[in-house]
Amino acid sequence: MELSTKLYILSDSGEKFMGAGVLWLLEGIMETGSLLASSQRMGLSYTKARMMLENIEKALGRPMIDRKKGGAEHKGAQLTPFAIEYIKLYKEFQNDVKAEAEARFRRFEEESRRLLEA
Repeated sequence: MELSTKLYILSDSGEKFMGAGVLWLLEGIMETGSLLASSQRMGLSYTKARMMLENIEKALGRPMIDRKKGGAEHKGAQLTPFAIEYIKLYKEFQNDVKAEAEARFRRFEEESRRLLEA
């Protein structure tokens, strides 16, 4: 047996706004400097990626990216300082929850074996 967990954070209205997909999207923006490039790496349409970004910004009430202005192409994006800190906080939370779930699952597995052997 093994445990698989999916962790989502919901807004007050019950809509998912943070999970692994949004985390990967934000990390991709940090690495590529582009929402489009990040969405392409994930195999997402730009429209879907934009919607994910808008959902988290709406739920948190804070911008997650600064769009680059100027230059010949007027393209690009970078994460806001808030977004960078939020990612760190979320990853720490996610790791803690998964570690706790794994520990509890090991206890469940042991108890299940004892029950099956009885």
